[in-house]
Amino acid sequence: MTRTRILAVLLALSMFGAVTVQGAALPGVTAQQEAPDGQQSGLVVESITAPDSAEPGSTVTVVAEVSNPGSARTTQEVEFRLGGDVVDRTLVTLAGGENTTVRFEADTEDLDPGEYRHGVYTGDNSQTATLVLSESFEIADFDAPDSVEAGELVTVDVELENPNDFETTQNVSFWFDGSRVASEAITIDDGDDEDVTFNLSSEGVAPGTYEHGVFTRDGGELAELEVTEPGPTNASVAFADQESDGTTVTVDQLVLPSDGYVTIHDDSLLEGNVVGSVIGVSEYLEEGTYQNVNVTLYEVEGADFNETELTESGTLIAMPHNETTGDETYGFVASNGTDDGPFTADGQPVTDDATVTVAGANETADNETEAPPADNETAANETADNETADNETAAAPTASVALDDQTSDGTSVTVTDVSVSEGGYVVIHDSGLLDGDATGSVVGVSEYLEPGEYDELTIQLFDVPGATFDQTELTENQTLIAMPHLEDSGNQTYDFVTSGGSADAPYVDDEGAVTDAGNVTVAANATAD
Repeated sequence: MTRTRILAVLLALSMFGAVTVQGAALPGVTAQQEAPDGQQSGLVVESITAPDSAEPGSTVTVVAEVSNPGSARTTQEVEFRLGGDVVDRTLVTLAGGENTTVRFEADTEDLDPGEYRHGVYTGDNSQTATLVLSESFEIADFDAPDSVEAGELVTVDVELENPNDFETTQNVSFWFDGSRVASEAITIDDGDDEDVTFNLSSEGVAPGTYEHGVFTRDGGELAELEVTEPGPTNASVAFADQESDGTTVTVDQLVLPSDGYVTIHDDSLLEGNVVGSVIGVSEYLEEGTYQNVNVTLYEVEGADFNETELTESGTLIAMPHNETTGDETYGFVASNGTDDGPFTADGQPVTDDATVTVAGANETADNETEAPPADNETAANETADNETADNETAAAPTASVALDDQTSDGTSVTVTDVSVSEGGYVVIHDSGLLDGDATGSVVGVSEYLEPGEYDELTIQLFDVPGATFDQTELTENQTLIAMPHLEDSGNQTYDFVTSGGSADAPYVDDEGAVTDAGNVTVAANATAD
């Protein structure tokens, strides 16, 4: 069994391995016996302080507090007995109302390991305790961190072994910076072992190097712990406009509050293509602040590309990602957005965009000069250009959606109203969308919708092409998000999840993907409330 204790940094120190016993005298013996005149007739043993365990063959020291509760000066013999036998004695003289401390020592050289009663006796009174002669617990394994950030929890795990052939209880203590901050009586069966965990809060501990350790009765282990300045708490990224050879870009500044990566997305991210837009990722980076991070493009685990370098200038987006699986390998694309997701702030991924100019990409186009057209041709071309621009503006797809707060049986939700100028679908996302998981957050999708407006549209949940789920219905109240998607693959089948976000993208407006959120209460929970 494993015991865990939360420690404070400052605790009062007490004598390790000692126990103070106060109580009544032995059965049948009155602690204070009165003389006929009402005065106490002898000395009284108020308390004894003695170790609860010791190594066989060692010398045991017992300290007794002896008082004279009477009014007359009294001299009396005080004895120390171990296992019933007198091993030490002394004469004590006290005036009335006085007290004194008496010290005894006993050699256990001829005693076998085991449990013994011992005590200090006057002529009329005594106090007793138990002494266990045993080998000290041994530390078989000691596991402690080398460093922590100030404010973090320090966890020290030890495996203790009992070398004795009988069950034994001994004190085990944890020390930090010269002070004992925790002590616990541990009981272990004969020949057995037990794991014990000590936790120390480093809140308020100044950065520096400290000695700490775990001590058994006669042994122990020490280590050094470096307390460092706290690291960053929020992610940030700065990505400046730059010129590139088409194979790499440079992120100017990056702050990671925990280990992770910085990824480069193309501008399809702005249309909701979170996974398919990843075109570059840095090496694995430990928590910290970085300058001028070079990112190679078109080498992303789990992604397939039709190109090996940028051929056109355009907008790219840098996004810090968190290492969530512990394997130090970027798995966001390969897991379809499940692993190693982006760092967020206020529910949105942390990003910065830059205009990346590809060296030489536009020079040829700029240098090519055609003969100027005739005046009539110029006018005709301008008219054609204006008509094209007008048609393109008119043809821009638009959508709107409303998802009101509602109660659901857990298997479906109702979209209050939706309009899709080019047809498509209404998709339901869970709150994973707010963490940047555009595909893995999809929990429902409508049938294909022809262009038009729809009211009170019911959408079945957990039935999405290309998605697998661990549940078949909602079991908790939560916020869901409705998002209209285009049909851009021409097959009238929702392909956004199966394509990793590259097909059937969301409708967008000036602010990004068109969405509306609603609070969905599961009927069973509403009844319980």
